[in-house]
Amino acid sequence: MRSWIDFLFPRKALAEGDRRLLHLFVGRMLGSMGFSITIPFLSIYLHGERGVAMSAIGGMFFIAALAGAVAQIVGGEWADRRGRKIVMVVAQAGRALVFAGMGLAALFGAGFGTFVVLTCGSAFFGRLFEPPSGAMLADVTEGDQRAEAFGIMRVAGNLGFAIGPAIGGFLAALSYSVLFFISAAILAASALILTWLVRESLPQERRRGAEAGIGDDLPPGMARAAAAATATDRPRRGIDLGSIVATLRDGRFLRHCLSCLILFTVLGQLMSTFSVYVVEWCGLSKIELGWIYSVNGGMVVLVQFPIVKFLAPYRMTTALIVGSVLFAVGYGMMGFVGSFGTLALAMMVVTFGEVVAVPATMTLSANFATEETRGRYMGVYGLFNSFGWSLGPLVGGALLDASNRIAWIPWSMIALLSLFGALGFWDLRRRLSRAMDREGEPSPAVPAAAIP
Repeated sequence: MRSWIDFLFPRKALAEGDRRLLHLFVGRMLGSMGFSITIPFLSIYLHGERGVAMSAIGGMFFIAALAGAVAQIVGGEWADRRGRKIVMVVAQAGRALVFAGMGLAALFGAGFGTFVVLTCGSAFFGRLFEPPSGAMLADVTEGDQRAEAFGIMRVAGNLGFAIGPAIGGFLAALSYSVLFFISAAILAASALILTWLVRESLPQERRRGAEAGIGDDLPPGMARAAAAATATDRPRRGIDLGSIVATLRDGRFLRHCLSCLILFTVLGQLMSTFSVYVVEWCGLSKIELGWIYSVNGGMVVLVQFPIVKFLAPYRMTTALIVGSVLFAVGYGMMGFVGSFGTLALAMMVVTFGEVVAVPATMTLSANFATEETRGRYMGVYGLFNSFGWSLGPLVGGALLDASNRIAWIPWSMIALLSLFGALGFWDLRRRLSRAMDREGEPSPAVPAAAIP
């Protein structure tokens, strides 16, 4: 029985690996639960209870996505300069305050503008969490363990998403203000867990912690040289925009980010594009739509970890190409089917693409960086990730409007876009060494930004 549990769920990795992996798992699960309790029902509250137009709500989420994109850069730079832990704690605590503000806004009937500001705050703090958490995972793992760790975090996030909406549906029937306050409490619990349990993993901090011991074993001249070398790694204040631009001069990393932009633009169709198509074009009920979404979340929880283990011997660009092709097949199917069963089957194909490709995007991003620049690289990757998710609904909505209700047109265009992403990853594959594409990291002697 235990062997089956270990196959489906990362029990052994969480129990026997670095304890920070377990603590991040719990923190991310609670963060995802708190977020997913509220967000699926925020649109229903604003449209159904407050009479806000859906176009205005869509614009609100787009602006919020842009705020989240900014947060990716801020979080990455801050994590490299001041540490991973403090950024994650601030992110979860800030989001808790935002949802508490939503509870007060709902309780006192605040205007729509208040919810726009608060939703942008939620997106900002939510995305602020991503670069430091990804950098910490890269700090405490290496090789195949790193890809496995990013897969484990996806299990944690989707486990929270599987639980949260069920709780939110019950709470929304009672009181929307209570719904928001419960979200705030869960996110505050996540911040407290990260504060009490997680140890810092910033490489510079580890070296400074060992500095005194190094100096004791060296002659005075060598000890001073070691201390000076360590001092050059100390975090600086502010955001170095020049260094961020230099990161994108790494042509291979830029190609990776642009291909990821396409990938997440395609994946973003699972939001408003798919829901509008299922309910308004195919005539399914909102309950049936909810069950189809549960297929996505449930499958990620059940198969993400086994898929990551299965793909460990292969190059990461292989996973990215295969995942992009699966997206093309799944989304292409949606243009030719319309029943509950066939749409659920198409969702299964898309979900397989998701579990194959998404962990590889994060792992490969981490492999481009040196120890000192992991937060920055994860932040730049997250910027393209966020823009993809914000572009997805806009691209899908425009295709739906322009297709004259001919279903195969928008979904075929989305499938074609996914194939362009696969070509981008194939081109990247030819430019990467097998070591970097599997389990290696760029040599610290050659800054990644200097590689053509």
